[in-house]
Amino acid sequence: MRPFLLLPLALCSASVLASDRLVDYALPAGPLTETLMRIGQLSGRQVLFVPADVQGRQAAGVSGRLDAAGAVRRALQGSGLRIQLTASGAISVQPGEDGSLTLGNIDISGAAPGVGAEDDGGYVAHRARAATKTDTDLVKVPQSISVVTRAEMDARKSDNLADALQYTPGLLSQPSGFSRTADDFTLRGFNVGSGSGGILRDGMKLQSNPYDGSVEAYGLERVEVLKGASSVLYGQLSPGGVINTLSKRPTDTPLHELGLEYGNHDRRQYTFDLGDRLDEQGRFSYRLTGLWRDSGTAFDHVDDDRRYIAPALGWHPDDDTSLTLLASHQETFTQLAPPLPYAMTDYSDTAGRKVGRHLFVGEPGYDHFNNRMDTLGYLFEHRFSDSLKLNHSLRYFQADTDWNYLIPYALSGDRLLRRYSERDERSTGWTSDNSLQWDLGNARWQHKVLTGVDYYHKTYDSHRSISASLAQLAPPLDLADPRHTGVGANTAADSGSDLHSNQAGVYLQDQITFDERWVLLLGGRRDWARTATDSYASHSRQSRDDSKTTGRLGVVYLFDNGLAPYLSYSQSFQPASVNNPAYGNAFAPLEGEQYEAGLRYQPPGSDTLLSAAVYTLTQKNALSYDAETARYVQYGKTRAKGLELEAKSSFSDNLDLSAAYSYTDARILEDRTEANVGRRLEAVPYHSANLWVSYRLADLGLPQLKVAAGARYTGTTRTSSSGYDGKIPGYTLVDALVSYRLDDHWDVSAKAQNLMNKHYLYCGTTCRYGDERSLIGSVNYRW
Repeated sequence: MRPFLLLPLALCSASVLASDRLVDYALPAGPLTETLMRIGQLSGRQVLFVPADVQGRQAAGVSGRLDAAGAVRRALQGSGLRIQLTASGAISVQPGEDGSLTLGNIDISGAAPGVGAEDDGGYVAHRARAATKTDTDLVKVPQSISVVTRAEMDARKSDNLADALQYTPGLLSQPSGFSRTADDFTLRGFNVGSGSGGILRDGMKLQSNPYDGSVEAYGLERVEVLKGASSVLYGQLSPGGVINTLSKRPTDTPLHELGLEYGNHDRRQYTFDLGDRLDEQGRFSYRLTGLWRDSGTAFDHVDDDRRYIAPALGWHPDDDTSLTLLASHQETFTQLAPPLPYAMTDYSDTAGRKVGRHLFVGEPGYDHFNNRMDTLGYLFEHRFSDSLKLNHSLRYFQADTDWNYLIPYALSGDRLLRRYSERDERSTGWTSDNSLQWDLGNARWQHKVLTGVDYYHKTYDSHRSISASLAQLAPPLDLADPRHTGVGANTAADSGSDLHSNQAGVYLQDQITFDERWVLLLGGRRDWARTATDSYASHSRQSRDDSKTTGRLGVVYLFDNGLAPYLSYSQSFQPASVNNPAYGNAFAPLEGEQYEAGLRYQPPGSDTLLSAAVYTLTQKNALSYDAETARYVQYGKTRAKGLELEAKSSFSDNLDLSAAYSYTDARILEDRTEANVGRRLEAVPYHSANLWVSYRLADLGLPQLKVAAGARYTGTTRTSSSGYDGKIPGYTLVDALVSYRLDDHWDVSAKAQNLMNKHYLYCGTTCRYGDERSLIGSVNYRW
């Protein structure tokens, strides 16, 4: 019988689960035996291991707020050992089945299936699913990917998805005046917002249209940003990439958290996050996450209210099978910051009145954005053997949106002419993904073969009444003496449509590893898409059937010192969402392709990941607006090329850092309007950079106190708004945070975004004023 060392020794006869809780760890890299003993002492969990298995091995540094299993997993990184949960619930350290790095397939902490729990306690993620749909080390992925962990979101107190991603290289978001209502992002020069299908939930498409509601960040476990053409695994997509949001999952370790926030503009927010096992064996577990926010904004008559609740239930009938039920209900009550022509902003030097930064140009009682979004689905996983695994997932999505707002139309002396915009929309979506993963190989070759089929059916029924003539305008607003007098009757006709779309695809992927050095990624897919749109204005139907084969090829070489250079080629395919009445048919699909070369560096035994990538990304069949006919035409080609650098590290037990830089040259190569050829794409800066540093003052005798600061730089951009062809000024925003842990249960913090209250302007085809200073204090209680 193999001799085991039990930790802690004083608790051998105690319940190993009674004291399992989240603990703040700050253990440096060092002898594995000492680290495992220290984890056992701090957590109160039994940690079992054979002394001969760990003798002479080094543990990776362990930092962050983790449960015992997560702490042991992190310590074992690079050791060739794995963990198992014994029948009594103790944590057992075992040799890898093949002597290689194995972190175990048992989901002890309830993290997302296939995503290592060791990633959840710090800034640095080591594994992800978005790039391959398998649990893969980031250094083995031949494509750029950035991961924002739950720990980083908590450390920066991210309020929404845009906040969570604002330190991600190559990604830009609109100000909160827009992101309160929708998730709209630009990645490598191309839109990857909800309208493009580029925002995923748990690896599957989510929203059906841009205004189905924004994703609630508090309900997420992590966010994975895969950059560049990625249709091989996910089908119809923008060439910019995908943003995969992962839901919080059931946990079989006790998790209880209550939060209270109060901030400027009378912001009040209440949150809770609860999870635990439901039976002694841990076969059933749950998670219940909720949020309630009542808040004003910098604008009078504009609120930022939200209600969110997400129950989850996990069932593990045996060690090879798991079923996770996930649901969410979200309500949003706010208003859209109306789009402004550049000439109406106070940045323009043209003569005449301007629309001020704080002016509410709508009408109280008329302007509103009311949205309800519901999801219900499940994730199922079954392992037939050590080499064959089935994954099956299904979700239903539904959104109802009712929103009115007055659109600034033109200036006539001191009077602002305004158009009506009334929209009543309903979206639904069924999505499913089914795959088989087969692992096989010999001493030198290993194959991870993935084959699957996915399906997405969406509907988008939109009734729109938008003023189209001077006779249909709303009462004007006197800018010299702004008084809200109400609105009249909107006589505009319904210009909406009813869209039904079916998308299906089959894919095959092989991850080939040779001599533990070379990693070759091969993938191919065939897509079929059918779209039918009924117009309420013309009572006509337009339909189109498209199919496309896309491919992917990449190679990585793994050095012993942690360097991992790679090369890759990938394609994308996206049916156009704009109809072409001039020819009685829809547009041809947009097609993209990307060439990328990159280098990652992960020093062995460290909690650091450095990444660099250069790329060329091209889209053909791009849409261009023809001013002469007031219609879109398909006569375009756009290209983005650039450089991205990213660093994430826990340099010590007390210092965390995130830094990034992007250079993006995004231009129009072909366009029906000759003057547009060679122009930069709108709202895409050449240069953007950010830095976030968090420091715990343990060396000064204040381990409970943490201070953090960040800076976000966005360079100059261009816009065609109002025919203006000049540059929109760049800007730098400063963020800061201070937190103090009172004891194991209580902590308090204060956060400032745009601390210096920098005024800036965001312009794409239209303009919006940037976010002003936000000050938020919070109190959290955990038990």
